[in-house]
Amino acid sequence: MKKTIMTLVASVILLSGCASTTKGNSDYDPSVNFTRYSTFAWITEHPMIIGSTAGRQINPMTEGRVMRAIEESLNSKGLKIIDDPDQADFVVAFTLGARDEVQITSYPTAYRGAWGGRGYWGGGYYGNNIDVRQYTEGRLSIDIFDRAEHRPVWHGWATKRITRKAEEDPEPVIREVVAAIMAKFPPGV
Repeated sequence: MKKTIMTLVASVILLSGCASTTKGNSDYDPSVNFTRYSTFAWITEHPMIIGSTAGRQINPMTEGRVMRAIEESLNSKGLKIIDDPDQADFVVAFTLGARDEVQITSYPTAYRGAWGGRGYWGGGYYGNNIDVRQYTEGRLSIDIFDRAEHRPVWHGWATKRITRKAEEDPEPVIREVVAAIMAKFPPGV
């Protein structure tokens, strides 16, 4: 029963077909002058950190997909990737995780009683219907560390329901989620 849905856990993070646009969130150190950054590198050769995955396996292709999406986003902001983390202005890492969720919805159901023996309506009755939906929610977090100061300066994240469609074709969802997160970087711009 192992699911390789983490193809999208990386992407993370997806809402089903009727979902609205993914919303990215972020937190940062306001004392940092982000305009001085011009180069970046990956914190290590394999910058993906695996968070809680509820016993699921992460597709090994996910790391490369997320890395490419982050690189493209940072390049589009005029930042240049370099190979040596010791020479970069900042380094990047990211975390993927997933957890099973349950959504319970209770709503009243209108019900009219049966016809009485003499042709009149019975009294109205209102009961409750309960819908239970199980789904997996993925999360992608991107962290930026100031290389010279060896400390985190920016953290961005997004969560999204993981759908079967996203599992089968994760690339678009990964790009959507990374774009939503990176729209907040650099802060104040």
